[in-house]
Amino acid sequence: MAFSDEAELEPVLAPFVHEGLAGRDKVLYVTDVTHPAVATGLLRGWGIDPDAYAGRLEVRTLGTSDPDVMVAQLTEAAHRARAEGYRALRFTGEMSWAVREGTDSLTAFETKVQALFDSGVAMGICQYDRRVFPPVTLSELQRLHRGTDVDLEFDGALLRIRRSVDPPGLELDGEIDANAVDELTRALTSAVRRERGDVHVDMGRISFIDLSGLRALVDTATSLKEGRSLVLDRVPEHVAQLIGLIGWDKAPGLRVRGGDARWSR
Repeated sequence: MAFSDEAELEPVLAPFVHEGLAGRDKVLYVTDVTHPAVATGLLRGWGIDPDAYAGRLEVRTLGTSDPDVMVAQLTEAAHRARAEGYRALRFTGEMSWAVREGTDSLTAFETKVQALFDSGVAMGICQYDRRVFPPVTLSELQRLHRGTDVDLEFDGALLRIRRSVDPPGLELDGEIDANAVDELTRALTSAVRRERGDVHVDMGRISFIDLSGLRALVDTATSLKEGRSLVLDRVPEHVAQLIGLIGWDKAPGLRVRGGDARWSR
């Protein structure tokens, strides 16, 4: 996860930690430049009380920047969690140590830790602060993660949501109804916080969307500050017609781009 300020962490890390604690996972939050007390404060601000999960939620400072040692420690923590009866270990950690150690150490860690995640005993979100990482480094890390589909935000029975980089936003694939609208809303909220300008939503692979899904898109658009837009790209013609008939194509902050130019704004 690349972020520009702490506010962008919440829409990704809060549900990641919440879902783990609500389910059957153990959670480990490792800090580097941030004091553990500050990270604990972030968790409390997200409605997570660490005291209520003593022994199951741990916040600690990174003790080493050696890739082999870090992966070994995470592997040990994951197997210990399984031995304690948990389904898996959920890990999130600040990766700013790599600025000091260099790209080679970072690449080694990312490559080796993937084997742990592939084993099914752990899952993780690595935090990359755009304020300290050079863009070229983040670009290389994106390339390393491609095989793991790091951009996948949600993968359900009927809907798949991915992040997109160019243009920045989301790609939707499948059907959106009342059962999926919460996931769509979460992904939209995350995209709005993550991006600084317009947010694009590629709807070229959407086979069905009901009014609750359309309203989630419109509500997101109208919540944007002036100067920003929610841009719906490759909107199927029947969906564009429905948006026009309802009058939502005139909603502030919404731009609809479909196959028929008369629906594009």
